[in-house]
Amino acid sequence: MRLTTNLATRRYVNLAQLNLALLLGFVLCGSLALFKAVEIGGNASEISRIDRLIRGSATREGGVPVSAAQLKAQASRIAIANAIIEKKTVNWLNFLDRLEEVVPAGVTLTEITPDRLQTLKIRGAARSFQNLRSLLENLENSKDFSEVYLLSQSDTKVGLTQKGIVFSLSCKVVR
Repeated sequence: MRLTTNLATRRYVNLAQLNLALLLGFVLCGSLALFKAVEIGGNASEISRIDRLIRGSATREGGVPVSAAQLKAQASRIAIANAIIEKKTVNWLNFLDRLEEVVPAGVTLTEITPDRLQTLKIRGAARSFQNLRSLLENLENSKDFSEVYLLSQSDTKVGLTQKGIVFSLSCKVVR
């Protein structure tokens, strides 16, 4: 038994459903276009209103003059706010994770002092010079730190048997 289909006898596309879907699509696109046109018109009127306000305030006579002391006070408040914003832009958790990756066993960091120029001053203690050298090599080989300089080192003794090295170094943080 052989089944055959005669494609000429019947339409396989429901034109009524297709026309309804197309009509709904056109209505939806038209309503979205109308909504956007209203939004663009509102934005254009707001821009022109703000432009008129700016031009009006720039050409207005009889404004209150600002003294040099007021300008200086405002500049100092702006500098304080910028310093706070700059301190908050550093991702400290990410930075401490990167620093933790390069600190070897036997080294303890006691002080980390950041600078505005992305420079760090690090103080700490190491069990031996080998541990300190390992820290310096790790910092130099890391892609996150550059310009590593050992600023000072000195032997220290705690109690009768414990010895170590107290050090200070500086490096730049690469973002």
